[in-house]
Amino acid sequence: MKDAVKNPSKNPQFSPEQVKKVLSSPEAQQLIALLNRDGGQSLQRAAEEYRRGNTSGVQEVLKPLVETQEASELLKKINGK
Repeated sequence: MKDAVKNPSKNPQFSPEQVKKVLSSPEAQQLIALLNRDGGQSLQRAAEEYRRGNTSGVQEVLKPLVETQEASELLKKINGK
C-alpha cells in the first residue's frame, strides 16, 4: 500500500461522480460521524500520516475506529454500492 502513495498510478481511480455518490450516502455520513467522535483528532492524525507517505501510520491511527462493529457494518454497506 505504501507503494500506492509513492506511485499515484497504483491508486484506484474514481470519478468525481463516484466519490460524490459514496460520500453522500447515509452510510458514509454515519461513518464520517463515527470517525469524528473524538472531535476529528484521529482523522487529522491519519491525514498527517498520509501526507508523510506513512500508510501504515494511517492504518494504525484508524484501526481502533474502523474495527468497531458499527464501522465494520457501514464499510460493508459502502463497499457493496
